[in-house]
Amino acid sequence: MAVVITFETLMIFAVFVVVVFVLYKTFKALVKASLVVIAAFTFPWIARYIGLPIIPSVEMGLTFASAGFGLFMIYEFFNFIAQFFRILMWPFKKKK
Repeated sequence: MAVVITFETLMIFAVFVVVVFVLYKTFKALVKASLVVIAAFTFPWIARYIGLPIIPSVEMGLTFASAGFGLFMIYEFFNFIAQFFRILMWPFKKKK
């Protein structure tokens, strides 16, 4: 079987690479978000154990979980913006 490299096969390979990269980044962000939500959900019980005046409940855990998820999304958004500008300004960096 002979493989013929054409523009079409190069485009298919490029799309394949982009899809794999995007799925990898999405999976990585989902795993991180899940860990943040779990940690934020358990915070009221940990805070109570430490001695903080918090009454732990499922509703309180869900509140902290949603707040943690929101803060994580804000962090990821600003991290994305910073990386985008780093990539954008790469050609203009001073060489040492």
